[in-house]
Amino acid sequence: MRKVLAVIAALGVVVALAAPASAAKKTKVHETFGAPLAPFPNYSSLTSTARPGCSAGQEGVHWVGQEFTAPGKGTLKFHAEGFTGDWDLYVFTDGSDVPIARSENDQTQGGAAPEEEILLPMKAKQTVTLVACNWLGDPNVSATYEGTFSR
Repeated sequence: MRKVLAVIAALGVVVALAAPASAAKKTKVHETFGAPLAPFPNYSSLTSTARPGCSAGQEGVHWVGQEFTAPGKGTLKFHAEGFTGDWDLYVFTDGSDVPIARSENDQTQGGAAPEEEILLPMKAKQTVTLVACNWLGDPNVSATYEGTFSR
């Protein structure tokens, strides 16, 4: 009887120690996307959309987007750097024309360094569209999104 109780107790300890390890699974994400895009220096919403800035242009011509669904709770870092000219980043959700996050640094000569960055806390299974657009820059940029998410 003592051996049976000892085995059951030992199994209980093993299960108790293994449960937190499996519950704390982390998923790392690191992806890059981009496209050659024409500049679209838009100061107003005279276009047929309420989208801000260069994101009001045409997809695949002035902006490129990537849908992302968070595999768990975490923070997404969306950034672009090392480009020439002025590029902007936006995060949209639910088909909305109003971004939930944006980075619109002014990269004029003598202005900010050529970089854009958004840090976005995300819930598990939250879906967003990440947008990089060409305000007034050279045609090529690579946008990167990365983060660590808990399941």
